[in-house]
This record gives sequence, structure tokens and C-alpha cells, in this order.
Amino acid sequence: MRTLTKISFLFLYFILIFTACNERQISPIKGSLKCYVDESLYNVVKAARDTFVILYPGSSIELVSAKAREGIAAVLNQEAKIFISTRGLNAEEKAFSEKSKLDLRNFNFCYDAIVPIVSVNDSKFQITVQEIKNLISGQTKSYKVFVPEHNSGVYEYLKENVLDKKELQNITIVKSEEEAISKVKETKKSIGFVGVISVNDVKGIRVLELGSKIRSDGEVLYYKPYAAYLITKNYPFTRTTTIFLNDIGIGLASGFATFLTSFEGQKIVAKNNLGPATVPIKMVK
Repeated sequence: MRTLTKISFLFLYFILIFTACNERQISPIKGSLKCYVDESLYNVVKAARDTFVILYPGSSIELVSAKAREGIAAVLNQEAKIFISTRGLNAEEKAFSEKSKLDLRNFNFCYDAIVPIVSVNDSKFQITVQEIKNLISGQTKSYKVFVPEHNSGVYEYLKENVLDKKELQNITIVKSEEEAISKVKETKKSIGFVGVISVNDVKGIRVLELGSKIRSDGEVLYYKPYAAYLITKNYPFTRTTTIFLNDIGIGLASGFATFLTSFEGQKIVAKNNLGPATVPIKMVK
């Protein structure tokens, strides 16, 4: 009788252990996740997250808005399993990743852009890349310039790609893209720089057409940040965005990343006026 009781107890013990292990089993569609996302991409990732948790009700995803440098630091320091970034790793970050021997995966997500904005009451409708370079280098002071802080993807893009890695001059630093938009609305003769999705359905501002290419006859070609021009990279300030992932195994971070790069995820990208980067989506004006 004692032996039978002992066996029954051991059987029950192993059943409980097995059940507990199964409950903790890693799943790409279940569990909780903190997803770090660049503020320029927050709205499109939120739209994708909202769809994902409806499709997979066992999942819970909290979005954490972060500057580009902050989000990348979070995944490199293994404080975050996923960061959706407007830029890739710089040389310093690559060196850290290699030295730390991180199993950091990355995937293209979509094409977005930085856009110059003015008040809807401003007389300006177009601007060239050279004019922007003159403004943010301090050579001209015809406009007050608002740019999100130094760690933002917007600031880093302008520094790296427009000013050849030189710091911006004669500008006003603001905390966020949202604040840049507010400042432009309330400040005469001002221009701001934000991610294109940040101005979706925003009243009171105008997105300027951006020109850089010059035809053989000397005419400047101007482009609006339409998704088709982002895909072809005709729009001068186009960015290829990246999903950084250090999820061990196939957990919820991997599942969400897979969804973002899938046909359904890329349809959400297109619906939000960004350029799909992983699968071809028919663009509708």
C-alpha cells in the first residue's frame, strides 16, 4: 500500500511538472511582450499590433516609444527582445554587438521617410535638399528650424546623410516629433522635420515637396513622400527601416516580427502610406 501510494504521488508530481513546463512553453502567438518602436514608426506598428492581438487573443504586446539610439541600446544590452528602428547599426553599435557575441537578428520592415513641414498658412510649397542643408548648417536663417532631439532617428539621419556627419547648427531641439509639429503650427516662418507617418491626418501643417535631382535642362525634380516614391527611393529622404530581434527560440517577439514582415503586415504598412519592403503589395492611390 505504501509502495502504491508512493508511486501515485510520484506520478502526480511528474504530471504537475509536465503541465507547468507546457504552460511556460515558448510560443510565437502567446504570452506578453514589450515591443520597443521608434517614434517615427509608432502609429503603423500600433495598427499592426492591434490586428495581431485580435488574431491571437492569447498575446499581449505593450509598445514602448523610443528614440533610435535608445531602442538600439535596449536590444544590444538585452533589455528588449525587439526594437523596430528607422536606422541600422552604426559602426560603434556593430562593434559592440560583435564583441558581445550577440545573436542579434535583423529584418527589413518598410520604407518610410523624413519630411519637411511648414504651417498651412506658409507660402512655401517646395524645398530642395540644398536649401535644407543650408538651413541646418546655419548658412541661412530664413526659417526657424525644429528637430527632435539628438538621439532621434530624424536628427541622426539629417546629421549622417545631409551634413556628412556634422552636428546640426542654428536649430531648436524639441523632445519629440509631436512637439516639432506643434511648434511649427504656432511659429511663423518655421520648418520642422519628422517621420512621414507622424503627419498622417494632422491638420494645420503642410508637407513640402522635396527636390534634389536636376534634369539636363536644369529643372529640379520635386517629389512628395508617396509610398511608390519611397519604394523606388525617388523621394530623397527615404529610409529603410529595420526590425532588430534577440528573441531566444521562437517566442512572441519572433511571432510578431514574422507578422510585421508577412503579407498581412505589409498590407497594414501600405494602408498607412508607407512602402512595403518584404512582399509586393499593390499600391492604391
